[in-house]
Amino acid sequence: MTKTKTEVPAGLETISDKPKRWDFSRDAVTPGRLTAWGAELACASALVAPLADIPWQAGATTGAVATGVAVLYEKARGSWRRVLVARASTWMATTGWLSYALATQPTLTTMAVGTTIWGAGAAVNIGMDKWGETTREAEKEFYRRLEEGEQIKTAQDGWAQLLYNICGIEGAVADPIVDRWPSGAGETVKVTLPAHLNIDALRGYEAELAGALHLPKGGGVAFSAGGPDVPRNVVFIAITRKNMMAGAIPYPGLTPTTINKPVGFGVIGTGQEAGLSLKDEGFIAIGAQGSGKTALMKTLGLGLVRCIDALVWDMDTSAKMSAVFINPYLRYGIGVPLIDWPATNEDECRLMVRAARQVIAARKTEYSDLLEDEDIDNLPARPEIPAIHIRVDETKSMPDDVLEGIDFIIEEGRSVNVRVSNTGLRATRDYITAAMDELTPGRIGLRTNNASELDMLFPGYGAPDMALFTDPGTVVYMSATKGPYQPAPAKAYATMAEAFQEGSSDHQRMQTLFMDAARQLSSSRPTLDEVSARAAGLAYGQRWARCIPNLRGDAYGNVGPDRMHESVWELYQSWPKPEPYAVLLGHAVDDDGYPVEARGASTEIPRLTEAMLDDEELERVAAQDAAIELAKTRVTPKTPEQLAIELFASLGRPAKPSEVYPLMAKAGYDKSDRTFRDLCARLGLQDKLVKGDDGTYAATNSGEVPDAAGRVPGPEDDAHGPGDAPHG
Repeated sequence: MTKTKTEVPAGLETISDKPKRWDFSRDAVTPGRLTAWGAELACASALVAPLADIPWQAGATTGAVATGVAVLYEKARGSWRRVLVARASTWMATTGWLSYALATQPTLTTMAVGTTIWGAGAAVNIGMDKWGETTREAEKEFYRRLEEGEQIKTAQDGWAQLLYNICGIEGAVADPIVDRWPSGAGETVKVTLPAHLNIDALRGYEAELAGALHLPKGGGVAFSAGGPDVPRNVVFIAITRKNMMAGAIPYPGLTPTTINKPVGFGVIGTGQEAGLSLKDEGFIAIGAQGSGKTALMKTLGLGLVRCIDALVWDMDTSAKMSAVFINPYLRYGIGVPLIDWPATNEDECRLMVRAARQVIAARKTEYSDLLEDEDIDNLPARPEIPAIHIRVDETKSMPDDVLEGIDFIIEEGRSVNVRVSNTGLRATRDYITAAMDELTPGRIGLRTNNASELDMLFPGYGAPDMALFTDPGTVVYMSATKGPYQPAPAKAYATMAEAFQEGSSDHQRMQTLFMDAARQLSSSRPTLDEVSARAAGLAYGQRWARCIPNLRGDAYGNVGPDRMHESVWELYQSWPKPEPYAVLLGHAVDDDGYPVEARGASTEIPRLTEAMLDDEELERVAAQDAAIELAKTRVTPKTPEQLAIELFASLGRPAKPSEVYPLMAKAGYDKSDRTFRDLCARLGLQDKLVKGDDGTYAATNSGEVPDAAGRVPGPEDDAHGPGDAPHG
C-alpha cells in the first residue's frame, strides 16, 4: 500500500522527524549517557557539598542504589555479562569518588581525579551504547537467520522424506529459494536429485505427490527439466495449490499479432499465457467427444487469424470449426471471411492437398534467391509471403488419399511455412498417421475416457493426472522443439457466450466476439502471394464459388438469397460457374481420352472499404452509428421494436433482417437472429414496417416502400399526384 503525506510549504519544514525528549534533546536517553550525566552530577555535588553540608554517607547510599538499578535494568534488557559489569563498575567508581570527596573536602587534585574518572566513564559508556546497539541488531539478525535456516532445513527434510516415501528417491535436496508465482496459485521448487537420476525418475508420480501435498482437484504437480544449461539431475516441480481449471477465462483481445510469435490459447498456473509456435510447428489435439476440441480449435483459430502474416486453410467436413469465422461475412456482409479456404467435403479437401503440394514446390523454387540473398534456410513469414496453416478436424474422417497428401505436406512444407495441425478422438495410429505422430512437435491433450490415450499422446512422459480435467477447456500441452518440453496443464480461453453468466460483461462480449473479429481483423488479413496463388491455380482461385454453396446451400446443393447477405448473394451471382471437381482433379477426359484442361477466371471476394462507398451510403452508415450510440446512452433504453424501426429507417431502402441484425447486436440486442426475424414479421403485421414480396422490410417513413402483396393503393401511389380528373 502506498502511503502519501501532505506537502509542507518551503521554509516551514520540521528540523527533525524524531520526537522531542524530556531533556529537549533530539536523541534518546541511553544508559551510557545517563551514567555520564550521573558522574557530572556527582562532580557538581562535590563542589557544592561544603556549602550544603552533605554527609559522605549520602554519596555511598546513592552509589549503591544507582549500581543496583543499573544492574537490574541491563539484566532486564538481556544485556551480556560484560555490559552488566561495565555499568556496575562505572556507577561504583563514580559514587565511590563522590563519597571520598564528601568525606575529605574537594581539592584540585580530587577534582582532577574525578574529572578523569568522569571522562573515562562517559567515553566507555557512550561507546558501549553504540557498540551494544550494533551488537544487538547483529544478534537479532543472527537469530533470524538461525530460525530461517531451521525452517529451510525442515522444508528440505520434508521434501527429501516426501520424495523418498512416494518415489523411492533417497538424497534429494530442495533449493531454499522457492519461486512464488505472481498469480498466487502456487510455486516452483527446484530439487537436485542424486547424480545418477534425472526427471525420468519422477514421471508418473504426479497424482501421488499431489495427494501427499493435499492439493485440490484442478491443482496438481508438474515436472520440468529446465533449459539447456540446467544439469540433468535438477528438476523443477511446479505446484498448483488452487483449482485453476474451474470457471471460464474470456478471450483477452483481438489485437493483430504475428505468426513469428507463439499463438496464445490459454493460461497456465503461473498466470502466464500458454502458447505454441505455429510458424515452426503444427500440433495434434486429442480428446474424447465433448471434451472441447472444437472450442479449442476456435480459440486457436482466433489466434491464427489475428496474425497479419498467416493464412488459415481448414479441412472441416462438418463445418463446425470454420463456420464462426466465415458466417459474419456470409450472413451479415461484415469484412471478409477470416478463414482463407474452408474445405467442407472430400473433393474440396483433395483440391486443398493438391494446391498445397503445388505451393510448396513453387515456393521452394521461386524463393530460393530470396533465401540466398538473406542468408537464411527457411522462408520468412511476412504479410507479402504469408505462412499457410492447414487445420484438419477429425483426421480419421479423411479419405486415404487425403491423408497421404497431409503426410507429404507435413514432411515437405516445413521450410516454406506450410504447416498442418490435426485433431482426433484417440492418439492411436488408426486415428492419426505415423508421419503426423512422429513429425508433429506440438501436443495438446484434452479429457479422454482412458488415461492410456494421453499416455500415447505424450510417449515417454506418462499420462497426466486425470484429476486436472475437472472443467471443459482444461488441457495439457507441450512442444518438443519450443517448449514446454514436458506436458504442462493449462486452461484454454473461452470464446462462446454460454461459458459465462448471462448478462455479464463477458457474456455480452462473447456474443459478438467473432463478428467483432470480422470487423477489426478483416483489414489486416493478408492475401496469398502471387507465386503461391499462380501455383495453386483455379483450385484456389475459384474456391469461394465452390465453397459458398457447400456452406450456405441446402442438402441438395441448391443456394438462394435467403441464407446469405444481399451483397454476398449479388457477388456470388456475378461469378461465372466454377470448374467442376472432376476437371480440377484431372478425372474428366475429352472424347479422345485426354484430361480436360481447367479454364476460367478466378472469383475473389473484394475488400469493402470506405473508398468504395458513395457519400449517400456513408451518411447512412453514420446515421446507423448515431442511432446505435443513442440507444446505448439513453437513460431509458429503447425497446427492440423502436431500435429496429430506427435502423431500418436509417438505411433509407428496403433491407432484409439479416442486414439489420448485426447493427441490432452492436447496439446491445442479445437475442438470436431468428428471434429478430420474428420481431420484424410482427412489426410488419402491426404496420410499423412494410414487408415486400422479396422478404425485405422498410420503415414507413423511409421514403421507399417495397411492393407488398395485398396492400391497398393510396393517393400517394399516383405517379402524377392526386387530381380532380378521373383516371381513364
